[in-house]
Amino acid sequence: IAFASSSFSYAIFSFNNIQIVHILLFSFFFIATNFILGIYSTLKLASSFLKFLSLLSSSIFSFVFTFLLGGSPIPLLNASIFAGILTGLPRIFLNFSSSTKITPFNQVVTSNSPVLVVGGGGYIGSVLVEKMIKSNTRVRVFDKFIYGKQVFDDLKDDRRLEIVEGDVTDIYALTLALRNVQAVVHLAGIVGDPASMIDDRLTRHMNIVSTRMLKEAVKAFRIPKFLFASSCSVYGTSEKIVNEKSRLNPLSAYAKTKIDSEREILQDTFDDFHPTILRFATVFGHSRKPRFDLVFNLFLAQAYNNGFITVTGENQWRPFISISDLAGAIIKILEAPKEKISRQIYNIGDNSLHATIGEIAKIAQRIVGEEKKVQIFLRKDDMDLRNYRVSFNKFQELFNFRCKVSLDDGAREIFEHFKKGTYKKPYTDIYYSALETTKEVKREFYSESYKKTHFSDLSFKE
Repeated sequence: IAFASSSFSYAIFSFNNIQIVHILLFSFFFIATNFILGIYSTLKLASSFLKFLSLLSSSIFSFVFTFLLGGSPIPLLNASIFAGILTGLPRIFLNFSSSTKITPFNQVVTSNSPVLVVGGGGYIGSVLVEKMIKSNTRVRVFDKFIYGKQVFDDLKDDRRLEIVEGDVTDIYALTLALRNVQAVVHLAGIVGDPASMIDDRLTRHMNIVSTRMLKEAVKAFRIPKFLFASSCSVYGTSEKIVNEKSRLNPLSAYAKTKIDSEREILQDTFDDFHPTILRFATVFGHSRKPRFDLVFNLFLAQAYNNGFITVTGENQWRPFISISDLAGAIIKILEAPKEKISRQIYNIGDNSLHATIGEIAKIAQRIVGEEKKVQIFLRKDDMDLRNYRVSFNKFQELFNFRCKVSLDDGAREIFEHFKKGTYKKPYTDIYYSALETTKEVKREFYSESYKKTHFSDLSFKE
């Protein structure tokens, strides 16, 4: 198209003095400049304005160089303008048509369409799903459900809940999950430092490759809102209070994959793609799918079951947020206009909920100590160097957000659930551990059946 338009443009505007060599030169310069500027590659999904500037640059460049080589100025000027218009119109039209609700997959999206929660059967996801259903929002959960779907037993007859079993790298399951949804919340992946160190290839597959695939699918389905769950652990260690613009200092494979995923998402320039990066504080509290490998929950479990708490890194600072408040924050972002959340990074937490690891242990000791004696044992640990305090001003001020659950409230809630016998298995059971769950996922990941049905770098012979 570019060759035809540039050649035709120069020819018709120099009909009294056609020189084949100048037609070819003008066409060559025009197409070559388009290639260099990325019109046919990196700018295919760019905004109309950026495409316009690039085509304008190509036209000017072609005019100048062909003129310097003997081309006639008036025909050249007219040809430059005409070639730019002929090449640019199809791109402007395609950008215009892509803003409509019609997609290649015949999506039908309304304000009542479901929100897809990827990893919705997990520790955070199960609480988020419950909160959304209570607010009368339709939810579709996309999860592997390694240990079954019993987390939603009491909701299985609720018409506002849909369940799709599978993972992101299963193309068929992913397609089913994404149909006709209005937004996507991505919570899936390997979580925590110990779990991420089990197998580097698995961690990168689950946390980076899967995120890339989900992002591309979300774009293909023209789903505008995409919320990605990152972590404040990307800040690593810092003596100063860090914010969204602070230098990142990942100290673990987990934090590195979060940073890589953030960059993968934010570098995308697709017009109808509005991602939001959410860097969560350290989460605590009771869930439909409990975890006792998180420091806060672990201390409560140790205090209640063992009568003692083992503390490493007692002076290390962490920001905390209850799982209930975190779910509420995610809902606030889902309900916000695109202009407020598009391509934004938010630290999700509360400035009032910072504490050292040692202080968390003392809270657990005090709460459980109301009924039994609890000792604290200190242990030196040179492995975990994370130590950071985080500013949550940006999110708290823009969304008028304050956490409702204090550290004491969260500790007491878990303590009461232990007393009621809510947790049927020992707190050390595989069911409550992201580390042990990852070991199960690893066995499946390297199986022949997984390679045949899922996309991964293992699907191809090396």
